[in-house]
Amino acid sequence: MSDVDEILNGAAFHLLLFSVGGICFGAETGQVTEIAVYNGEKGEDLFWFHEEMGYAGKTVTYQSPVIVTIKSGTASPYRVIIDSMEDITEFSQSDITLFPPLLEPFVLRRGLWGLLPQQERIVLLLDFQRLLREKSAGKSI
Repeated sequence: MSDVDEILNGAAFHLLLFSVGGICFGAETGQVTEIAVYNGEKGEDLFWFHEEMGYAGKTVTYQSPVIVTIKSGTASPYRVIIDSMEDITEFSQSDITLFPPLLEPFVLRRGLWGLLPQQERIVLLLDFQRLLREKSAGKSI
């Protein structure tokens, strides 16, 4: 069972909240194995978040980039540079709104699976492992 499946089955969960290009995201902390400051390193296993998400040619400036290493289930790590890490906080299944069925096939290919209304913003819930599976399968995301 995936972390997202556990969340949808009613378990409380912890989200890593961050923003990239002014868009707020939340990723289940159980998918993250390490968080480190980005110091300009490069690598075949290191990806910029806005490129992974297909920000359609938009120039994105990172203010405080960090690298999150995602559990990949393979020998090679999957590391993504995110920006503006805000908090790690707990939520419950009742806090989540799922995407409407019309949008679901498109957003799932991008690793998105739900919305979390929070104060005066909407947080897009991200499944990094699904994003990696879609990328590894060679599907156009």
